[in-house]
Amino acid sequence: MEPAEQLYLAIQHSARHFRLLDGELGLSPARFSVLATLRYGGAHRLGDLAHSEGVAQPTMTKLVAGLERDRLVIRRADSSDHRGVIVDLTPDGRALVRRARARKIDWIGSVLRETSALDAQAAGRTAERLDQAARTSAAPIIPEPSRYGDILLPW
Repeated sequence: MEPAEQLYLAIQHSARHFRLLDGELGLSPARFSVLATLRYGGAHRLGDLAHSEGVAQPTMTKLVAGLERDRLVIRRADSSDHRGVIVDLTPDGRALVRRARARKIDWIGSVLRETSALDAQAAGRTAERLDQAARTSAAPIIPEPSRYGDILLPW
């Protein structure tokens, strides 16, 4: 198996494990994504939050209502446009994101502690490069069917 395929599988399996860890905290993938967006991107207008998460505004409204009910976010009127709503984290929401993130980092750390220092450093460099590429990619790269199977899927 080529390194790219190994990394792809490792990322997929790790993402599944992260979802399980989040689920133990009562976080669905959608809930965690919204909370993390607010934690690392700051308060957002509801419509902008829906756009950044790739969902329709009514869907985001329902999601935010649940997060607000759980006291993880707060909504307030947009002072620049009174029709708009700003969504921000509460201290409880911020603490939950911190806890979820720490659990994932602890799990990765436990895996890395089982490897050599050299392999851990190489993993760090690879992660840095993958993160940089993911943050700057303008368009998806579609693999050639001949290299990765007979069926070319859009994802």
